[in-house]
Amino acid sequence: MSGTYLEASRDVEGARIVLLGIPYDGGTSYRAGARAAPADVREASQSIETYSPRLRRDLEDVTYADPGDLDVSGLEAKAAMDLIADAVAAQAGEGRFVVCIGGDHSISIGTTAGTRRTNEGLAHIVFDAHLDMRQSYDGSTLSHACGTRRMSQAGPTVALGIRSGSRSEFADADTMLNAWSEDLTLPPAIRAVFEQYPIHVSIDLDVLDPSILPGTGNPEPGGATYRELREAVLQLEGLNVVAVDFCEVATPLDSSGVSAVVAAELIREVILGLGPHPQ
Repeated sequence: MSGTYLEASRDVEGARIVLLGIPYDGGTSYRAGARAAPADVREASQSIETYSPRLRRDLEDVTYADPGDLDVSGLEAKAAMDLIADAVAAQAGEGRFVVCIGGDHSISIGTTAGTRRTNEGLAHIVFDAHLDMRQSYDGSTLSHACGTRRMSQAGPTVALGIRSGSRSEFADADTMLNAWSEDLTLPPAIRAVFEQYPIHVSIDLDVLDPSILPGTGNPEPGGATYRELREAVLQLEGLNVVAVDFCEVATPLDSSGVSAVVAAELIREVILGLGPHPQ
């Protein structure tokens, strides 16, 4: 098997794509463990090929770098979000396609804030089982249950794959989001509008069915297959996607190791499908 992420250069100079590990799960509300995902997903990437038969593209032909993990250990939520935003903004400001490996879904509050600094009018496409439209949760406005709400307050936002949320969240989603759906496909009318914006894609991997990805903090039955999610995400090719984050893979909760492999392969597909690549 060919290695992938662990073989990426740590030197971002000249890289068009940068991976950032964000081992933070201080925003969880049920089962922790997502902080282990960046290291475990990198390790799992050694079991998959660099070549995507779906896309007929290879990571070996892409200039990307992995400078490692952000040091968020011991930080309170606000400090962690500020550090994440600074790191993402630094890379996005150099015109790089930024791929973040979380971490719980609260990291999207920081990642999108960073992307927004250098991409005026940023829009957001969220894949998630949960609406995450709480104003606050467990006393924090920076909980993983609040991320999509924070995005919607900052710019156009669509949430796809939704199958869970409180009554008040669904009421707020109807007025605060451009669209939300249990379906994974971006509605054509929304796609036409979003063509004018730079876009940050946030993928909470609990959008997948727990039978596909059991290692997650808040599993929700009735989700997508890997292929369904992959195809929905790759359909975004052609839009101006400038950054993507992957969240909620709690690898210690899956002793089989399958969840890390699923995440690693989807990250490969996103790098090759949505990131800059040779023509």
